[in-house]
Parts: sequence; C-alpha cells; structure tokens
Amino acid sequence: MLRAYAVTADANGHFQAAAASYEAALLSDPSDVEATLNLAVLYWRVGRFGQTSEFRDYARERLSALLETASTRFAGRAELRFWKRHIAATEAGESLAPEECRRLLHERPDYLEPAFVVFMNSAGEEAEPQAMRLLVDYSEHPTARGRYVTSVIQAVMQKRRWHSRP
Repeated sequence: MLRAYAVTADANGHFQAAAASYEAALLSDPSDVEATLNLAVLYWRVGRFGQTSEFRDYARERLSALLETASTRFAGRAELRFWKRHIAATEAGESLAPEECRRLLHERPDYLEPAFVVFMNSAGEEAEPQAMRLLVDYSEHPTARGRYVTSVIQAVMQKRRWHSRP
C-alpha cells in the first residue's frame, strides 16, 4: 500500500511525497528491494537536477546513507550492485563498463536494467530486445527510475534515426 502510493507520487512528479512514502514503505518492509531502488534513483536524480535546493541537498545526503544500508540488506543482489556502480560511474563522468553489465545480465537474465547501458554504449547495436522490453515495462511504471532508463534508451534510438537519415 505504501509503495503503491510512493510509485503514484513518483510517477506524478511529487518527489518529496514519493520519497517520504518510499521511506515509510522501507520502515514497514526493509526487504523491499524495488522501493529501495526507486528511492535511490529518485534521490540521485533530484540530487543532480532538483528544483528546490533544500530537498536537493537532503536527497544528496540521504542517497549515500540509503546505498550504504542497502549494501548490507541486499548484499550480493545484482540490482543494487548495478545501480551503485552506475550512479558512481555517472557521477564521475564515466559510463559503467558494458562488460560488467553483460556479466550482470548473464548472472541474472531476468534482471534487464543493465541492458540499457549496453544498448547505450553500443549505439543500439547490442541488447536491443532487452532495451525494448524495458521501454514497455517502464512505460507502465513511470517512476524516476523508469523515466531515467527510458530516456537513455529513447536518446539512443533517436540518435540512430538521426544518423540513418539519407
């Protein structure tokens, strides 16, 4: 129930309300990896591009603590490893190594998010079926996490279309 409200607030751009609801959901169920990942990406995106400086500053601080506690709760989970590494690489102005993403996809074939990095780094030449599946899945769940993933995929697709013009 709490996570459902958080996802709705997140999808509607009510980031402070979404964050508060995700936090409450995690207090109720600390094993909720989806709420953790949605909250982490929300904090990351708000921390980089947030409008209000107070919440932006809070999001930056809270992201670090959230990822630290999540590392303990979800030790070894591919989802958490992916987002921690992706966020760190992006913050450093780099891209997560496609080889690492391929390993994660091989390790957890049902977890598709690393595919958007492979798709991006290959200019759309690799991992297209997985990227298209992510577009479909996240069009139905437009959280900050879903919007970020789909924006990367759509940018690659648009670039491909632009370069394929006569």
